[in-house]
Amino acid sequence: MSVLHRVSRREQQTPAQLIRWLAAAGVFVVLLVTTTSALLRVSGAGLGCEDWPACYGREAMGPTDRAQPPRLARFLHRVSASAAGAVVLGIGLLALTQPRRHRRELSFFAALAVLTLGLATLGRATPGALVPAVAMGNVLGGMLMASLLAWLALGERGGGPHPPAWLPRLSALALVLAFLAIGLGVMTSASYSGLACPGLPLCTPEGGTTTAWSAADLHPWRTAAGSPSIHMAHRGAALLAGAVTLALAWNLGRLGAAGRRLRNLLLVGLALQLLLGVGLVTLGLPLPVAVLHNLGAAVLLLALVATQHRLAGRVGEGRRGATDSPAGSATSGC
Repeated sequence: MSVLHRVSRREQQTPAQLIRWLAAAGVFVVLLVTTTSALLRVSGAGLGCEDWPACYGREAMGPTDRAQPPRLARFLHRVSASAAGAVVLGIGLLALTQPRRHRRELSFFAALAVLTLGLATLGRATPGALVPAVAMGNVLGGMLMASLLAWLALGERGGGPHPPAWLPRLSALALVLAFLAIGLGVMTSASYSGLACPGLPLCTPEGGTTTAWSAADLHPWRTAAGSPSIHMAHRGAALLAGAVTLALAWNLGRLGAAGRRLRNLLLVGLALQLLLGVGLVTLGLPLPVAVLHNLGAAVLLLALVATQHRLAGRVGEGRRGATDSPAGSATSGC
């Protein structure tokens, strides 16, 4: 009888396991989408063209000026985007096999389906778009899709030491700031503001004086035009997100071996992003470094998602356990 019970339980868990594996594969597929999209976007902006950097940001670049991304990149982008849609559909079909048992998975499927349709619509509007908002929507939507798939792939929250109440909030703040820094980074490239700040740490053009700040330049629906304000806003958001992430990583060691692994992952991701960001400015925005910087931001974001998944809900469980134990003891005493 126990053997039949174990077999039945294993059969019930199979769709959930398949959904987790499919979601994990979807994370890699979406990373391929965002990476190839970054290559196409920054190439279209002029990074890597033959007379770089003179051709960067020109509204009308000839066929000899415009950087031509490899045909393989366009092919991979289309195939991976289609594969991402197939992954979302597969998750939905698997969840529908046992809708009552997989309500959580169905809610994720609904959000992913909306994102997929929205990104498909934005994808049609991307070629020739004159406002950074289109590129920002594409990238942030892809990052959010990868984050949801990663959360789904991680499954139910495991055990481990209960974190202090403020640590999940710090993790959530780091996630929000990471999304903000990524959005401003996309705006920097989409508005041709990459070379507007050639100096470090402040924006010091050829004249040697710091450029005046203009909040109006940060409007995402503003027609693309190079602005030092956008570049400096991205730097500021990245430094703030990095500082909060560093504080988060510093406190993860108290959560045991899993916390230390997440801490090391966050520290390595931060160090690589800092090196790539400095390299972008000092080397004059080389195309390979720009694409790696985009990929590094996605990987660091996923590390923050894994951290938030580990922390979220654990405080509430700890509080419930503390409040339930006296009642339990009183019942047993009766």
